[in-house]
Formats: sequence, structure tokens, C-alpha cells
Amino acid sequence: MLVARGYQEAITYSFIDPKMFELFSPGVEPLQLANPISSDMAAMRATLWPGLVKALQYNLNRQQTRVRLFESGLRFVGQLAELKQEPMLAGVITGNRLPEAWCNEKAPADFYDMKADVEALLGYAGDPAAYSFAAAEHPALHPGQTARIEREGRLVGYIGSLHPELAATLGIDQPVYLFELLVAEISEGQLPRFHELSRFPEVRRDLAILVAREVSADDVLGCIRQAAGENLTDLKLFDVYQGKGIDPLSKSVAVGLTWQHPSRTLNDDEVSGAMRQILSSLEERFNATLRK
Repeated sequence: MLVARGYQEAITYSFIDPKMFELFSPGVEPLQLANPISSDMAAMRATLWPGLVKALQYNLNRQQTRVRLFESGLRFVGQLAELKQEPMLAGVITGNRLPEAWCNEKAPADFYDMKADVEALLGYAGDPAAYSFAAAEHPALHPGQTARIEREGRLVGYIGSLHPELAATLGIDQPVYLFELLVAEISEGQLPRFHELSRFPEVRRDLAILVAREVSADDVLGCIRQAAGENLTDLKLFDVYQGKGIDPLSKSVAVGLTWQHPSRTLNDDEVSGAMRQILSSLEERFNATLRK
């Protein structure tokens, strides 16, 4: 799947420079080799990122401005007495979103491009709804562009932009985005189940609300799903706006909701009642108001 999305597989050394180890895992004691090949290959990696970023640097230094790499391999956590060897899947991207071509726009890749790749991986197991993204901090990642990926409260991995200070230390002068996932947490999914398609028409309603800027869109969508009823079949976030006409401390979140009943046509009263319930729940939980 990653190859189909434009990535190339990299295979890097499991032992790295202790200085690189400290840059990506500050304050963590590395597992040192007793007889290293050289001084810059003396520590066992605790993350796959140092090797991938080194491979990215190598390409950037040779005029390859668009780089997409992934690696599957082990990380080594702890010392020999309690050493854990965990299979990981990691990736790194930089440069334009699309390859150079007359029909492609020259727009740089961003956090959400990599998030789409990660979501595709998570969905490949057949249970994308089991995973969630939450704002987080990581010493190697940008404090404002880092997310923790969870599954039923368990850590699955991290995604984010390379920390600006770390990028400067490594001599990288363009944005770099990384992800790393525990293979054990993304391998187990669920098989798809067939259910008969409804022959009755869908009902679509759009809703735009004003909420505080710190409220995440994911929390808003979760609240809507809980209040919308069992006949809600689709929920799409299609606009987030901050700027002229909006309180500086607020933002506008616009969503599209689709209802469909499996055995009959829904009437306006049912849909209007669901909309009132949604607005009431949003107001109660987030002090949200309907945007006019």
C-alpha cells in the first residue's frame, strides 16, 4: 500500500550513532554494543526515525527534493536484562505533494498528507474507527504538529513534523514529516460484513456551528455521532473557518450529515428532531451555537 502511495522501501542499520540516538530519544539510555563496527554505529536504535532521516539527508544532498521512504524493522527498548525487540513500521516524507508533471500542482506536502497515508494503513486492517488521533508532544517532533495515535487507549504510534531545532541541527532546511507505528497494534483487524443496501432515499443536512478554537473537530464529530441516532449513515467535515466575521476566540465547523433507514423513507420530523438533539448536545458539551 505504501509503495502504491508513492513511497520507496528503505533498509537501514539497527545500530546507529549514539549522538543521533540522543537527538531522537533525549534522556533515554541507549543499549550500547560491546564491540561496535565503528564509533558511529555503537547504539541500538530505539526508533526507526534516525536511519530514515539519514537516508532522507543523503537524498536531499543529491538534489532529490521530493523523498518518500518507509521501513519495517525492529526497535530495541531497554537494556539486556529487560530488552524488548518490537516490530515497527515508520515513514518519512518531504518535498512536493505530487511528483513533478505538467498536470500536477507544485504544492508542498503537509501534516495532513502524511496523516492520510497513515489512515489508509490503519484502514487496511478493516477497522479504521478503532483508531484515534490526539494532540501530543514528542521530543523529536514539532510541538504544534504532533499527534499520538491510540487504539482503545493503547499507544499505537506517533505522527508529526520534524522538530525545527532538530532539523536545523541536521542541516535540513525544508519541512519533514514522520510517522512510526507498532506493527502489533495495526495487524489485527476485522473482516468486512455484508448487509443489504437500502432502497429508500437518503436525507442530507448541512450544519455549521461556532465553537471555541481549542475544541477539536474530532470531539465535535464524536458528539454528533452520539446524538444523531442509529440511522446516521455518513458524517463529513467539509469546512473549518477562522477569520473575518468570526470571534477571534472561536472557529466555524461545518459538517454534512446523511440519514437513511433500511426499510422505509425517513420523514422531515424525524430528521428535524435529530438535528435538534444534535444542537442541544453540542450546546451542552461545548457551548456551541448555530452559525447564521
